[in-house]
Amino acid sequence: MDPASSSPDYVARQKPLEHFRANTKRLKIHPQEVALLWIVCGNLCLLPWAIGGMRPWSQIGSFVLALAGFVVALVPRNYSEDQTGSNRFRLVMWPKLFRFPLFWLGLALLGYVTIQGLNPAWEYRSDGKVWWMRKTQYIEWLPSGVDVPFSRWGPWRMLLIYASVWLVVCSMWVGFTRRRTLQFFFLAIAGNGLLLAVFGLVQRLVSNGKMFWFWDSPSGSFFSSFVYKNHAGSFLDLTLFVSAGLAAWYYLRGLRRLEKSNPSGVLAFFATCIAVAILVSYARGATLVMLAFLCVCIAVFVIHQLRSGTEHRRPIVAIVLILIFGYFLKTGLEALHSSEAWTKLKQGVTNEDASLESRRIATRASLEMLRDYWRLGAGSGSFEFLFPAYQQHYPEIFMPGGHRLLWEHAHNDLVEIPAELGLPGMLLIFAGAAYLLLLLTRNYFWTNPVSGCIVLGLSLLLGSAWWDFTFQNPAILTLSCALLVAATMWTLLEELSLKG
Repeated sequence: MDPASSSPDYVARQKPLEHFRANTKRLKIHPQEVALLWIVCGNLCLLPWAIGGMRPWSQIGSFVLALAGFVVALVPRNYSEDQTGSNRFRLVMWPKLFRFPLFWLGLALLGYVTIQGLNPAWEYRSDGKVWWMRKTQYIEWLPSGVDVPFSRWGPWRMLLIYASVWLVVCSMWVGFTRRRTLQFFFLAIAGNGLLLAVFGLVQRLVSNGKMFWFWDSPSGSFFSSFVYKNHAGSFLDLTLFVSAGLAAWYYLRGLRRLEKSNPSGVLAFFATCIAVAILVSYARGATLVMLAFLCVCIAVFVIHQLRSGTEHRRPIVAIVLILIFGYFLKTGLEALHSSEAWTKLKQGVTNEDASLESRRIATRASLEMLRDYWRLGAGSGSFEFLFPAYQQHYPEIFMPGGHRLLWEHAHNDLVEIPAELGLPGMLLIFAGAAYLLLLLTRNYFWTNPVSGCIVLGLSLLLGSAWWDFTFQNPAILTLSCALLVAATMWTLLEELSLKG
């Protein structure tokens, strides 16, 4: 027997890593942080189930939850030894809020939208059968907007939505201090995405033509809990980004820790179910985003496997997972008659669908509106009411078949939002996005699976907004902003954990 083998150092080296991790006491998350996590996740998870947040009652409810989370995030915290691992201390939260640039940029944007609402250049009028807009006196050198009832999309509804987004973002930045909190946040989003996907698949199989089997949808193209199938597909895309990112993160962490098992396979299953739901939703833009995202992820995975050392490769496991999920995907698509989805996608790509041509014409008309209002904007939520003046120059989209058609949105967020907010509003949005992207880039977000997947996915989704009004949906807008902030925080906390 080798005498060295009986030494304590030798015995310690032979023990698996799991032994030492099991003996490491995990610090508790502060109860106020847990409460904030529940509020934020509840808000973001309930909003898509509330008709995608497209009704006033759901927007008011989201604002109330966002405000409650903001208050909880700002309450000072008293940390004990089991929460810090060292001494007790009291943490005051508001200095971190005041150092957060998006707090001030968002506050400025809310003030800008408020000025637009208080300085209307147009007033809504109706005789009970038709409505029209009447020019009113206003202060020309100030941002202006429209005066419309709260029941319709206007500046005050948009202010409520923007305020909810701002409160959620600030609450997360101030109140989420632990990486494990963000981990639970991402898991909640992925789990909710799976529930929405399964509900949509069941609905597609046994639908009676009504949403939730009892509510008459104003649109026949609903899917899952969304009135508009394109919004459903885009929201599911967001949950797909999170599921794929978490699956890759758990997989790589398992390799580093030599874990026998981890949740990566389960999360890959989540992603597969969500991908099937996106395809059978018949949302072409969301399907293209999903396919592009998955192609990039597969390419990165293959490159990683080829560049990894032989001790980190698990080709058999990867092949088995691919075969299992491939079989599931094939079976699910056949059961759901996915050929119709591929037919619709092909018609869109080959320009065989007249709706895409009408959207291109609507974009040209919207660009005329943007040229007139680019300085100070037409007013948040004003597109539906001011666009008919530009739409009438294009009879093919104004009176197709002799019937007057009004466009609530431009089907092009990259034109509609600048036309409503103008240059000052867009500069505030660009400044906030630039700040987060700078932090992400400085910390090499592309080396982190979760942050990399979220940033890649949001970039693709933003590109798809050229032919759809994706970010006019409150559920999508709120979750997109929350995910970008969460990805930034995740990258920062991951970097600190590696340095520590």
